[in-house]
Amino acid sequence: MVQVCAFYIFKPLTAQEVAQLKLELEQMAENQSVRGLVLLGREGINFTISGADKGIEAFRSWLTHRMHLVGPQFKISRSHKHPFHVFKVKVKKEIVSLGQPGLVPGSEKNGHISPIEWHDKLQKGEAVILDARNDYEVAIGKFKGAVDLDIKEFQDFPAKLEKSGISKDREVLIYCTGGIRCEKAILEMKRQGYERVQQLDGGILNYLQEFPQGEFGGECFVFDYRVALDQELKPTQTYKLCAHCGQPSAKEVSCTLCSKNGVVCGHCVERGINTCSKNCANHARLGSDSRRPHLQEHRKRHRI
Repeated sequence: MVQVCAFYIFKPLTAQEVAQLKLELEQMAENQSVRGLVLLGREGINFTISGADKGIEAFRSWLTHRMHLVGPQFKISRSHKHPFHVFKVKVKKEIVSLGQPGLVPGSEKNGHISPIEWHDKLQKGEAVILDARNDYEVAIGKFKGAVDLDIKEFQDFPAKLEKSGISKDREVLIYCTGGIRCEKAILEMKRQGYERVQQLDGGILNYLQEFPQGEFGGECFVFDYRVALDQELKPTQTYKLCAHCGQPSAKEVSCTLCSKNGVVCGHCVERGINTCSKNCANHARLGSDSRRPHLQEHRKRHRI
């Protein structure tokens, strides 16, 4: 078993600090045999990493001291194998992409409520519950009664919110996977005139640590090779990534080219894709094209 650790913090950094921190992160990961993906920028840092307990604990201790963190919230789960192949640091304009660099929380706590407070509010049923995640994430799990904005990527959030029809007089509770998207989403909501907004501290991952089988139904999509986590924060036994678009799916098809079984999402099936891999899809497409007379002549002429 390996430990998986997710963390983010908005903390202003200079370009020089970003460059230096990137080097130190890479060295620390190599020393502790840690894998994962780090998004680093002038806004701060956002990562999910995996490794042995000793290595992850050393990494966390070093980062807390290195960035002068007070009470950092590391979200911990377990996996039978590494959900990452390598360790990589990507320097980005935004550590979560809303398309609005500079729109960052001015303090560490901006309308955060704990999982216990969140759970109690859901029991009362008086507030609008708003999901800030992408449509394919919502499809495999969400809080009961949550509003789905049907967004394809986070940058769609502002426009979708404007058209949502959610009353600005209502109390709105907003959530996402680990909390980072809500940090920007809540600022955008207030910009649009929503004043009674609160966000789930630590997101779904934090809630499931305290309330498995609670008000969240289904599974929680994560952006690594575990695909999703179940109610006990264990890697999914139900979903795999679609071989063509990378979205989660439980649907298996028999490949029209090689007859092997493969996982393909409903959206790709609707587009007529019924192959087990991109390789088979390409060969099937070439086979179809070769039956067209004008392409056959083109191939003869150019000896393709």
